[in-house]
Amino acid sequence: MTNDTHNEQSSITSQPLRVLHVVEAFGGGVFEVVRTLTRYQVDRHPVAIAYGTRPETPTEVCHYLDPRVELFPLPWERRTSRAQLKAAHALSRIVPTWSPSVIHLHSSFAGVVGTFAIKAGPPTLYSPHAYSFQMNQNRARRAFFLMLERYVARHVGAVGAVSAHEADLARQHALARRVFTVSNGIPELDACRTRRPDIHKPPLTVTSMGRTDPQRQPRAAARILRAVADEADVRWIGGAAPGSHGSAVPGVRMTGWLERDVALRLLADADIYLHWTAWDGQALSIMEAMARDVIVIASDIPPNRDIVGGKQVCASESAAIDLIRRLLQTPGLRAEYRARQRALRGRFGAQRMASNWDTVYREMANGARAQRTAPSPALTAAR
Repeated sequence: MTNDTHNEQSSITSQPLRVLHVVEAFGGGVFEVVRTLTRYQVDRHPVAIAYGTRPETPTEVCHYLDPRVELFPLPWERRTSRAQLKAAHALSRIVPTWSPSVIHLHSSFAGVVGTFAIKAGPPTLYSPHAYSFQMNQNRARRAFFLMLERYVARHVGAVGAVSAHEADLARQHALARRVFTVSNGIPELDACRTRRPDIHKPPLTVTSMGRTDPQRQPRAAARILRAVADEADVRWIGGAAPGSHGSAVPGVRMTGWLERDVALRLLADADIYLHWTAWDGQALSIMEAMARDVIVIASDIPPNRDIVGGKQVCASESAAIDLIRRLLQTPGLRAEYRARQRALRGRFGAQRMASNWDTVYREMANGARAQRTAPSPALTAAR
């Protein structure tokens, strides 16, 4: 390596990052991931968010974010073709004005609109946060969503998966050429020392949490909860989100949609958290339960196994009912499961997540800068 080359590379590496996050459905888990990322990133470099104002989007987004984060609300209120085109047009004007070093597209609609709007310029990174073709739907719709995901994977600089399973899907199904994997994380697990003594007197509490949408299989979860209701208080923290197609959970007490802090306090009061999803990216609610020393019992899908391992996932409703009953009846077993979770939860801190994403951004931005500054073959030969 020559001194000239070394100096050129050092100059590229030292240039500051400018990161633009693009989010359509700015609510729920994706909102928390992006909010957490910007919380840590804004101390290191300029950060902005271009976001859709969907029904689940908080009314005053700025109240939840560091004031240094620049915000660009987009005309992305519905999932109509007209709304997508308007959002793409607005985004195409933001990018050259704000001049990001890298653009991080979060979830399917942002991936499609982002690749349509950003034809050239800074490198783009796409995080599916649960691939759309995993959803329970007819074969034609799954094929359509797979086609869209392959289109996005071809037109972004890289796919940024949030779990090993999502990375496998990116390579094997979306046919992504370049894939990074950075697990999700939450601030509560940066240095978590929560240890709750198992001194609860019966009845203990078993809860599920979140939107009652098809992903969370609310009817199946309700059957599990009702089956253990003779030994525990059972409830569902949450309900149908505003503007969603969520359903009721028959026979289970529901709190309705709550402010995040209130919902997390109720989760902390539970003894067991049932996370019965049909598909996932990497669930923050599992991590939130682990941070509060609440035992997680989850459906046996790869993203859930990635977090809690094989002993706390169940392949059937009957297996989940049996395991939850044994946990309710056996204090020693509850202590064993909590100890296992404590050993695992350190992997899912937010500082680690933000730092790893920054490494990805830097690699992508430096690669793009190196390509722009690389001498032509004729100049190289002349040297």
